[in-house]
Amino acid sequence: MVDGGETTTDVQMTGHLRETLPRSASVIEAFRQVVSTDHSGQIVLDIANDLASQHRRQWHAEDVSRADDTSAEDVAACKQLIDELNARRVALVERIDAWAAQEIHSRADASLHTETLGSVIDRLAIAWVRTNNLINATDTRERARLALRQLAELADAYDDLVRDVVAGHRRLPAWRSLKSYRRTS
Repeated sequence: MVDGGETTTDVQMTGHLRETLPRSASVIEAFRQVVSTDHSGQIVLDIANDLASQHRRQWHAEDVSRADDTSAEDVAACKQLIDELNARRVALVERIDAWAAQEIHSRADASLHTETLGSVIDRLAIAWVRTNNLINATDTRERARLALRQLAELADAYDDLVRDVVAGHRRLPAWRSLKSYRRTS
């Protein structure tokens, strides 16, 4: 036993999780570029980069599909691309969740979080892409500020979740997507 009723194993697990789970700043940096480090959660950062790329492509496809001069055939092609991107995105989220299930062993009596780690990182990627697109648009100054605030709040919530998981106060659910996409190779 160590102080506070924790076992040596509990302390070791806490240290492992603290080193394994990337903080929001690292995740957001990974959205910008692939960062190769010796971080034990490097796979999460690599997948985060892929998620941001999928969301950037989807944002563009949605813009194209909504343009006034887009033909019905081009709208259909955009819809098909969006479905393919969503299928890839879901697969990436599932990879993060599979990694989390293998690496993160929470106490059974810890409070259950509402989302998987993959879905939280996916939401961060969406918020990051939205923020960047609105910042770069000329007529959306107020919306860009709101998007930036939402990204910051989501990053804070992610860091709170990581702290709670490391402290043993929260556990992550083990979910799988139930929506079926035609998988591409």
